[in-house]
Parts: sequence; structure tokens; C-alpha cells
Amino acid sequence: MKSGDKKVMRSYSDQIIHLDYRDFGRWKVEKFARYVDNLLLARRNVDLHTFRLHWDPHVPLNCNDVRKWIRYAVNHKVKVLDVELRMYDKTNLPPGIFTCRPLQELNLQWGGAPFRDYEHKGLVLPDIIKLPSLKKLTLRDVEVHELPLESFIARSPGLEDLHLIDSAVCLEHIKSKALKRLTIDGSMYGPDRMTISAPNLISFECTVFSLEDIVWRDQPSLESAHINTCGRTFGGESRFTGVLVHAKKLALFGCDIKVMLENELPTCSVFENLVTLEIGKWHLTKDFYVLLRFLQLSPRLEELTLMHKQLDEAAETEGMPTDGMTFQCPFLKSVIIQYSEGDDGIDKLVDVLVTNGISSDKISVTSYEDIKKRAFAENARAEEERPKQKRAKKNPDWEDDDSDEQSDPDDPSGDEYDPDDF
Repeated sequence: MKSGDKKVMRSYSDQIIHLDYRDFGRWKVEKFARYVDNLLLARRNVDLHTFRLHWDPHVPLNCNDVRKWIRYAVNHKVKVLDVELRMYDKTNLPPGIFTCRPLQELNLQWGGAPFRDYEHKGLVLPDIIKLPSLKKLTLRDVEVHELPLESFIARSPGLEDLHLIDSAVCLEHIKSKALKRLTIDGSMYGPDRMTISAPNLISFECTVFSLEDIVWRDQPSLESAHINTCGRTFGGESRFTGVLVHAKKLALFGCDIKVMLENELPTCSVFENLVTLEIGKWHLTKDFYVLLRFLQLSPRLEELTLMHKQLDEAAETEGMPTDGMTFQCPFLKSVIIQYSEGDDGIDKLVDVLVTNGISSDKISVTSYEDIKKRAFAENARAEEERPKQKRAKKNPDWEDDDSDEQSDPDDPSGDEYDPDDF
């Protein structure tokens, strides 16, 4: 490689800072903070592209250090700011983040409001939001009200990805022609229902909400959807399957999903593009109608996952007749049936699939308990395979001698910390 190419690559790598607590072994917080201070000092003359900090959720950082590092990133024109931690010590998020004009991607996952703040359900967004370059926004454990969201959408005309996770949502309307991907995961309070007007939306994920809480206006044509609801019934104003019928990938879970599908599938159009379907979290072996009808409408289906869940009798709805119902899925490659150990009727579910031409060789049955065990083993193996040599020690910018000395007080990581700015 030519020396000029090496300089270009080094210059670009200097613009990316990625700090993951798993790469620092058993370092103490104070040692890690010194490392970050010196790393920023070594790169003080370089504008940042990415600042990513993923910290151990069980060990609190000094939040003054966090605010100092974020100020450095903002002052160095960061484009991607990705910070995940827990136990942040203030209710209000640092306002300086939300006026960083070059910022294109923002991911803040900092845990909820401080423990003794009984007034707020989550972290609070600032009043002034001006992010003209923003394309992707992810917020966890925040309070999301109408005005801040309108500010994001109005002053971030290129915002295409919006993800609100474990958040307290108080919204009547999400309206955007630019939005393409939307995640809403959390609890809604205030308005009875939320209207979504996003005609160009292609991906939608929704968790914990009741299906009746969502109303579609200017219906999009989704390519994928993952909906896991908590309601028991459905009497929605809009035809929900209208936004799903052109999707390539669907994951639909919950009792109110079942009720909605029972109401709408009898007259629903064919899912011509559907390749992957995950469905269930109700008693699949007592009521086959939704499954059979969905498969009738999915001629191109290749992958099917069925999640069986035995519910209490009060949660069950009366099954619809399935006499004479058959289906054909000639492209189906695999069927996965998931259940809890002790559930009955799984053999009956397998028989229904085999009777309709699905080879038993394509069907695998596994319990949720086994899935958890495998996931735990895979995570443990992945941790073992992480490089034993810390990434920090490989970095040529600085070697920590494990002494108790503090970093240089003249650290140029963006001037001294000023509490008035954050």
C-alpha cells in the first residue's frame, strides 16, 4: 500500500472513536476516563465522523465526564453520535446535542429519569431542537411529547428513521412524508389513540401498545412489519391489513392481532410479496382459522415461524370454523414451531401442516426453554471469542501506566467542562 493511501486510511480512522466496555476488561472507571481524555487529546485537530460509547449498564460512569466527551464530539462536528449507558444523573438530556448541525445519526439510550424524580416517566428532551442534517434518531427511556417530535420532523427534513424504545409516548399524531422506518416501543399515556400519517413508510415496529391505539391515515405500503401487542380485542377505525398486504416480511403477535385478522382476512387481498411470516402468541392448536387463511393468501411464502402460547380461558376467543380449508405454499422451505414445555396439541398442529403438503422434514419443533439455553450458550461463546488483548492497548495514541495520576488538566478535548452548556 502506498504511503499516501496509508495516510488517508489513518486520517479516516482518526475520525472514528468506538468505545465498548467489553474491550476494556476489568478496567476501573477512573482508568477508562483517563484513557478517553487522552484519546481525545491525541485527536484534538481532527473532526469526528463517529463517536460511539457503549458502557456497562451495571457500572455508573462519572456523568460530568460523559457530558465533557459529548461536548468534545459536538464541537468536533460529529456526524454519528451513539451513546448507550445507564444511571445518568440528570432528568434533562444535554441540550448541546440537539443543536449540532452536522449530526446525521443520533442514538441515546441512557436509562430512565433519576430514581428520585417522581415527576417524570423518562428523560426529558430540550425545548430547542435544530438538527437539519439528521437522518436517523433512536431514543430510549425518554418522554416523547407532541412539540419535541414536531420539532424533530420540521427541523430535520431528511429524518427517515425514528425509533422510540421503552419510552413514555404522549402523541396524538406522527406526521411525516420523509419517514421510512418507525419503531414505537413503550407505553402510551394521554391521548386515547395515535394517528400515523407517513405515506412513504416501509418498515414499522410496534411493541406493548394495544392495536386499537393506532390509527392509519395516508396509509403506507409497508415492506416489513413487526407488531407485538398487548390488547385483547380490536375494533379499529382503519383497515389494518391494508398497510400489510404488500409486505415481504411480517411478524404479528398478540390476541388483538388475532381478532383483527379474523375480522379482515376473509376479504383481504393476496399477500403477493410475502416471503417470511412469524405469527402467534395465542393458542394456535385450538383455533386454526387465522393460520390457514393467512397461508391461503401467501402463495410465495418461504419461511414460516409459529409461536404457540397457551392463554388463560378469559383471554381466549371462540374459534372460527375451518371445515374444508386447505392451502398451498409450494415455495415453503422451512417451518419452525415454538412452544412452552408442557403445552399440548403441538402434534395436531404438525398434522395440519403435513396434510396440506408440507414435508415433515421441513418442520422443526423447539421449546422456548431450549431456545433460551442455546441463546445463552451462544452469547457466552461470543464473549470468549472476543480478542483477549484489549483494543485500548492496541491503540498507539496512549499507553496507561496504571498510575493514579490524573490526565493533563490542560486536556484540549473541547475546553473545560462548562455546566451552563449542558
